[in-house]
Amino acid sequence: MRRIRVLVVVVFGLAAALVGAVPESVSAVPARGRCRATVFVANELNDTVSTIDATTGTKDPADIAVGSAPVQVAVTPDGKTAFVANYGNGTVSTIDVKTRTKSPADIAVGTGPFGVAITPDGKTAVVTNNASGTVSTIDVKTRTKNPADIPVGNYPKGVAITPDGKTAFVTLANLAAGSEPGANSVATIEVKTGTKNPTDIPVGGTPIRVRVTPDGKTAFVTGDPVAMINVKSRIKKPTDIGIPGDDVAFTPNSTTAFLTNSVSNTVSAIDMTTGAKNPDNIPVGTSPNGVAVTPNGKTAFVADNGSGMVSTIDVKTRMRDPNDIPVGTLPVGVAVTPCHR
Repeated sequence: MRRIRVLVVVVFGLAAALVGAVPESVSAVPARGRCRATVFVANELNDTVSTIDATTGTKDPADIAVGSAPVQVAVTPDGKTAFVANYGNGTVSTIDVKTRTKSPADIAVGTGPFGVAITPDGKTAVVTNNASGTVSTIDVKTRTKNPADIPVGNYPKGVAITPDGKTAFVTLANLAAGSEPGANSVATIEVKTGTKNPTDIPVGGTPIRVRVTPDGKTAFVTGDPVAMINVKSRIKKPTDIGIPGDDVAFTPNSTTAFLTNSVSNTVSAIDMTTGAKNPDNIPVGTSPNGVAVTPNGKTAFVADNGSGMVSTIDVKTRMRDPNDIPVGTLPVGVAVTPCHR
């Protein structure tokens, strides 16, 4: 009788242990739902921003009305606020991420704002003014622009900030016949002082956007050709990526870059260690433009400018989901919030 009782106790204890282990094992599984994020897409032609649940791929039914011709969007590191560059009326709109409501007062910047980036400490937004050849800086907390814009050069477009928050990289493109000094190059700005480095970095082609890898080692400049810059030395690497590109996003571990190509309607995967392009391009929608990768590194979201859709790509398999997500007209910029519950 004692032996049976001991056996029952052992079996019961084993069952309880197994039951108790279930939540632990489930929580250890890196399910997509463990990293919920929101995707913001700027729709240039209908002056709106669309939002998408990154886990489910479901678009919020109501788009958010912003300023005229929104082209780029950036989210603060705390995931609370989205900043939208409105090219058409020289303003930046701010959106409360949680409520998806725009602040009533837009922030006036320079003419033709295009690129926008937020410093890693969340204190400063940096905006390129494409038509006025300047860069504006905005205090994120007070939403006020610094009165003094920073002259940078011809047609500043893309902007990226290094992970240490010290340096902003800005693309300068020559859009007219006859190259002006400093065109087709990348300028660097010391963010703290707002001082532009007097020596720009020549990159050739017509640079569009610039992104810095999460490890802070490389600035990746899109255009034709696509160039890479050593962030520490501020010297362009001698070998370009042999294809044109519109925008680029990186996996969180900085090993892979996803490059959109509006000419071929594809996305290329590039090994950031070797600079080699995967031979198999990923077909997406018409004229892919902006691209962003989720914080968990699982999914790339691509704005298909010509078809008004967003394509999603499984980062691991590099396969495109056959179900694209309809957004607004002429989607351009894409940004993803940090993970949230």
